[in-house]
Parts: sequence; structure tokens; C-alpha cells
Amino acid sequence: PVGGEWVLPANRYFPANVGHQRWLNSGPVEVGGAEIGRINARLADDGRIEFAFTPTDRERVLTDARYFPVAPRADRWLRSTKITIGPPPPPFIAVSAGDRHTCGLRERGAIVCWGLNDRGQTDVPAGRFSSVSAGVGYACGLRESGVIACWGVNVSGQSSPPAGRFAAVSAGDTHACGLRESGEIVCWGRSGHGELNAPAGSFSVVSAGAAYTCGLRTGGAIECWGRNDHGQTAAAAGPFTAISAGSFHACGLRESGEIACWGLNDEGLVNAPTP
Repeated sequence: PVGGEWVLPANRYFPANVGHQRWLNSGPVEVGGAEIGRINARLADDGRIEFAFTPTDRERVLTDARYFPVAPRADRWLRSTKITIGPPPPPFIAVSAGDRHTCGLRERGAIVCWGLNDRGQTDVPAGRFSSVSAGVGYACGLRESGVIACWGVNVSGQSSPPAGRFAAVSAGDTHACGLRESGEIVCWGRSGHGELNAPAGSFSVVSAGAAYTCGLRTGGAIECWGRNDHGQTAAAAGPFTAISAGSFHACGLRESGEIACWGLNDEGLVNAPTP
């Protein structure tokens, strides 16, 4: 701390052999008997070690000078630039769980993602967002301007959304879909089963699954398209108010409050309890 003595957490050594881009945490850093946070470190692809600091109940802080050189001189302390701990961040108002990572939307539009980051799926771009959807190895956010931004794996083009203004976005397995302000659904990414071929017409909700997609029409009917080896595109009759597409099954919320599901049922996935 500025003006204070060295603080050495009990758990503070970086292992000799560790995977790249994986954040490791120190033990608690205590000042005056109170924990203020934990030191973070990860091995960069170029062999340097990157350091950061995560204050208690706040987001990770990355300073300009935060890399430990590849071949430093032994027993020499190096310092980052100054870390300033500001006020607590605003609360979360939405959350989306992906494959092995999760993203949360804060009250004033910031997105924070955590979990596995082997493909950059937690490296959120700057800006203010109105919604977020986490997929498999990537995530997409709807900016307050209506433009979609995606980050993470992009081998099938799932992180390359089209231009234009949207009202919603949904990240699936290897494809994603957006709902334009006009009600039209547009999808991008892999199309091995026709999951990008959205039908014409006006929708109010879109949900992308694993190689298939479902949309809720403005009249309450659900229509699904794409992979159908388990009946995941054979939607139940409506009307519905919400839709959620999983890997091989999907569920809709009826106007009565009842949930109806269809598709793969090897673990009782479609056996929704009654209200």
C-alpha cells in the first residue's frame, strides 16, 4: 500500500508450469486487519507474467505497467503502476450462462464475464450494453445504440455479427441470431443444418440453440428451424410469451404460466412440472 509496509499473502507464488491465459489468485491481501482484495497473475502467450488486482467485491484492475519480463533478475522487486480502488461497481441486472463462462450486465451498461478464457470469451469490449448472451466459447452483447458486438471464438463466424440495429441477440453453439427492430430475425455463423435460415415474418423473441433456432412470433406462436434429430424444432402449439432453446431441447412459457418443452428427453428434460 502507498505509505505502508510490504504485504505478503500466504498464497503468493506463481507455479513453474501453468497453462497460458489462466488467471490465478493470491491469498487475501490484508491492510489493517481487513481484506482489500487479491493479487491476480496469468502467463501470457509470449512468456511474460501479467499481474492485476481484484479489490474485494469489485472488478479486476489492470494497470499500464503490469507485465513481469521473461528473464528478470532474481530477488529484485518490480512494481506496477498505481492501482486506485474506486467506489463499488453498480449491481447486476441480467446474467447469461454459457458453456464454461458466464456474463453479467451491470446497471449502467457494463458487461463483465468470468470463467474459462481460452478463446477470449471473457474479454468484453468497452462500451454500454442493454443485454448480453453467452454462447459456447463466445458471447454477444447488444449495445445501447442497437449494434451487436461479439467476442471470443470465431471459427464459424459466430462472433462476426451483421451491421445494423437490433432489439435483441442470442448466442448459441456455433451460430448466433439477432432480432432486428423491425421484428425480422437474422442469424450468422455455422449453417450445417439450416439454423441460419430464419423464416420471414415478425418475431418478438429469438433463442439460438445447438444447430437450431427458435423464434416467438408476435402472435404468440413458436417456430423453430435447423437441426431436428431429437424433435427440437417440433415446437408445441401456443400461444406463448417466452422461449428458450437449449442444446437438444427447447421450452416455452404459455400465457397460462405453464411450461411446455420438446426435443431430447433422455434425462426428463421435457417433463416440466405443472404450475
